[in-house]
Order: sequence, then structure tokens, then C-alpha cells
Amino acid sequence: MGFRPMAALCIDCGLDTAPNDDRRKRGAGKSEYYMVRDSVWEKAGMSERKHRATFLCIGCLEARLGRMLTARDFTRAPINRVDRWNSPRLNARLSNRAKPEGDAAMRRAGR
Repeated sequence: MGFRPMAALCIDCGLDTAPNDDRRKRGAGKSEYYMVRDSVWEKAGMSERKHRATFLCIGCLEARLGRMLTARDFTRAPINRVDRWNSPRLNARLSNRAKPEGDAAMRRAGR
């Protein structure tokens, strides 16, 4: 039995925000592993103490906030760099190139 990384499931919809730590196996374009500013996390009802090791996908975080994320919402942590492993919507938010109409289908799907 080999090492199995712990899942990082969104607490609202169950999406795995980091499908597999071995990026070669999970493929590009699937990760929604990020870090937002404390004030953004708190506005989403995710107090630091209670939700220290919990996760929200981009869609659920935006639903809680009632708005789309922008690059200013994210910290300067290295995990927040645009790269090929991130989902398209995470990269769009990190680079301020998000299109609200482009995410409508994902919101309807609960992601």
C-alpha cells in the first residue's frame, strides 16, 4: 500500500480542490488550491480558528461572498501563481481575466 495524499475537499460542494499531490497523475487544469487574504476568508464565514484546515472551491467561495474574486483577494503566497496545474477559473481570478458569463455553467453545476 503506497502513500495516499489527504483530499482537500470543498466543505460546501465536495469538489477536491487538490485532486492529487502528484501533478503528473492528476493532469493540468484541475487544481483549486489557493490562499486568500484573511479578511476575504472571514467575510465568507470561515473564521481562522474554526476553519484552519478546511477548503472551499472558487465557485463556493464566490457564492458565499456574493461576488467574483479578483487578484487583490489573494495573498502573495507562491501557491497563488498562475500555472498550468490550476483550474481555468482559478487562473482567471489570479490574473483578473475572469468573465462572469463564462462561469455560469460551473455555478449551475455547483462548482
